[in-house]
Amino acid sequence: MPENPPSSPEGAYSRLHPGIREILASTLRWDDLRSVQEEALSPGYAGADLIIIAPTAGGKTESAFLPALDDLLKTGTPAIGILYISPLKALINDQIDRISRMTAPLSLEVRAWHGDIGRFDRTWKDGEAPHILLTTPESLEILLGDPVYRSDLINLRSVIVDEVHAFMGSDRGVQLACLLDRLDLVSGRKIQRIGLSATIGNPKELLGWFSGRNRKQHLVAIDPPSTGRRFSFTIDPVEGGRIRSLAKVVSGKKALVFAGSRNEAEKLHAGLLQLRYPVYVHHSAISPDLRGDAEEVMQGGGPACIVCTSTLELGIDIGGLDLVVQYGAPDSISSFLQRLGRSGRRGKPPEMAFILASGEEALFAAAAIEAARHHEAERLLPLRFPCHVFLQQLFVLLRQRRGLGRRTLERALLNVSPFDGISEEDADFILDHLLATGYLAMDGDLMVIGTTAEAELSRSHWIALCSVISAGGGYRAVTPDGQAVGTLDPSFVEIAANEGFTLAGRSWRVISRDDTRRGLLVVQSDRHGPRPFWTGGGRAGVSPLLAHAVGRIAARRGSDLPLPGEMQEAIWDEIHSWPKEINPEGIAVVSEPLVEGALISVWTFLGERQNATLAHLMRYLLPPRRSVRSTYAAVTVEVPGGEDGETEIREALMQLRRMPEEELIRQLPSLPPETWAFGRLLPDGIRQRMAAVDIYLLPEVIAAVRGRYSPL
Repeated sequence: MPENPPSSPEGAYSRLHPGIREILASTLRWDDLRSVQEEALSPGYAGADLIIIAPTAGGKTESAFLPALDDLLKTGTPAIGILYISPLKALINDQIDRISRMTAPLSLEVRAWHGDIGRFDRTWKDGEAPHILLTTPESLEILLGDPVYRSDLINLRSVIVDEVHAFMGSDRGVQLACLLDRLDLVSGRKIQRIGLSATIGNPKELLGWFSGRNRKQHLVAIDPPSTGRRFSFTIDPVEGGRIRSLAKVVSGKKALVFAGSRNEAEKLHAGLLQLRYPVYVHHSAISPDLRGDAEEVMQGGGPACIVCTSTLELGIDIGGLDLVVQYGAPDSISSFLQRLGRSGRRGKPPEMAFILASGEEALFAAAAIEAARHHEAERLLPLRFPCHVFLQQLFVLLRQRRGLGRRTLERALLNVSPFDGISEEDADFILDHLLATGYLAMDGDLMVIGTTAEAELSRSHWIALCSVISAGGGYRAVTPDGQAVGTLDPSFVEIAANEGFTLAGRSWRVISRDDTRRGLLVVQSDRHGPRPFWTGGGRAGVSPLLAHAVGRIAARRGSDLPLPGEMQEAIWDEIHSWPKEINPEGIAVVSEPLVEGALISVWTFLGERQNATLAHLMRYLLPPRRSVRSTYAAVTVEVPGGEDGETEIREALMQLRRMPEEELIRQLPSLPPETWAFGRLLPDGIRQRMAAVDIYLLPEVIAAVRGRYSPL
């Protein structure tokens, strides 16, 4: 249970190890602590697990390390005493110097351990392990699988997880939770956990997920400032005009421009280059080296600009920004807040410029700002049926133990907190399937890894077991001297092979192609080829919270923000024809006549993903050949003339309220096994439930219909 700190902040500071107080005064030249650091000290001393929520550049890193370093110095722990886990290797590389500034005067060694670090730099002699190790979940999986490295983690005192909100609700978050439980097993005690997070809508649930069962917990939350933020808006339906406006807005400034997708980022980058504006591009399909070049430019003192996707939302330090630009509409309140927080450092107020194409985008921008003013942010949900990670952890455990009894194996896995939603019956079904397909085998009374798994997973020395990220199947482009350029979507590769391509502002020619290894050998070219496209590079979808905020504006027929006249007019033009019956707290069914028939709209404001699921279910419940579509706000159905479509739809919604969940699960479209790492090893029925619960969000859709829809 969360608990109050046992003593005052002033007393907590005085209890810090003298060496730490000396560093704060002389090395960091701090006159005092920030409020987030003061609030973290007392519960940190008491050994409570912490979630620390504060704005970007609010001192979260120091607030985590102060109690952890104090404990490490006072106990004199041999080997690794503090483990820092990050979702990004780039964030580790960024933080290591910052952490070393605190630890070097204390004679504490800090090292990074991840895939981009050379093998020599990742090793140490027996008895010479660093005091503080910075790593990723995938690399920690390797460390725990090696007996020598695992022994250096036995005396671990604290685990610090940066950007912990980026893990909750993801496959990697399930793996992280398993790793934290396994660290406790290795050490034989409960290791203190400290998580650092941006603002989210359910911080207590985040703390409960991160800490686990029956542990001391404490939440430290510092609200971001709600005043002093500056916004400007440009609305232009013409793309060329928007790009010219963008160039004007960022001219002479240090700016980040957030685009909605990799495709859009490349298009903006090319457009700004045509205007001869110096600009870099940064997204997940560009190689780490080229992304690093862009980050390095931002560290300089002069003007600089990067067009990026969400890759720069997380806390990589790119220096003091003058401006953040949101090109197009945001998809979520949390993303908007994270991006806004990148500016406004070093005493300046946060500043964001919106470059918008339509009244709909203006509506989203206003809704995001309104929700932020009310301190709203999206709730995060952990995955509830992560059977693919269950399977990964099963193979990891069998490799370490060389075989276990079936019930012992099941209990060991089902006792891990992330698998609370997996029943014994589910586990039995999975194990039986793995036995039948040769991925597992019985050696007497022991369950062991089967010949099929040995043949498929041992090819790369079992390295596939270190990650739960789905491979995705992209082609890696590399130059003859080994420089990684980036990753191309398989559907673009044929075009690139024939015409070349332009990525990150450079033109490339493909000189050879290896479809087996999914590799391209490329050289720079004078001929400008087409920009790549990525089939998975679209918008993530409007979140339920942002959709709800839009519904509030639509219901009252305007925003209560002091917006410029152009923005207010654009918003009014967007919503003036929306029906008066809409209510974001309920579900309204509205009929509009068409030339032949009617258009029935089910206004839910559930967001894109949940409304898409509702549309799938409506197709099943309605008569065949109905045209059913969905948006973030509504599900629409076209009904032929002479039929009572509104009654049909109301009856379908009532059926949804009554139908058992298992029947609804069967009606949702199946997803390919490659959607999940190790997905093809699982039974079809298990995959269908995984999709329904954690991708289609069926429980939330059913709850919304049951709780918010009532017949006339």
